[in-house]
Amino acid sequence: MATKAPVTKSHGRSILKIYFLLMTLVGVIGTLVSLGFLLYAAGKKVIITNDEYIVAERYYELDMCTQGVSKPTTANQNYMAFPTDKEIAKCKEDKKVTLIQARNATFKTDMLSGIIWTILFFVLLMTHYPKFMQMNKKD
Repeated sequence: MATKAPVTKSHGRSILKIYFLLMTLVGVIGTLVSLGFLLYAAGKKVIITNDEYIVAERYYELDMCTQGVSKPTTANQNYMAFPTDKEIAKCKEDKKVTLIQARNATFKTDMLSGIIWTILFFVLLMTHYPKFMQMNKKD
C-alpha cells in the first residue's frame, strides 16, 4: 500500500497574491475616488452659476469696491476717499470678470488633476487585476 507524501505549500505564491490583491484594491478605490472628484468638479461647474458662485464664495471682494480708501494728506492724516457710484459700478464689473476667470482656471486645474489621477489609478488597476485573476484561477 503506497502512501502519499505530505504536500508542502510554498508561501512565495501567497505573498505575490497578497501584493496583486492590494494593488487591485488600491486601483479600484483610487479610480473610484478620482472619478468622484471629477464628477464633483464638473457638477459644481454645471449646477452653480457664476453669479451664485460670486455671491456664495467671493462676495467680500465685490464688497471691497464700496469701501473707502485711506489717502492721507499733509493737512489731514486721517482722510478717507470714498468712491463715486460710477467708480463702484466699474470696480464691481471688473471684479466679476476677474472672479469668473479665476473660477474657470480653478475648474480647469481640478479637471486636469482628476483626469491624471484617474488615468494613473486605472492603469494600476488594469496592470494588476488580470494577473491577480490569473493567479486565482490556478488555485
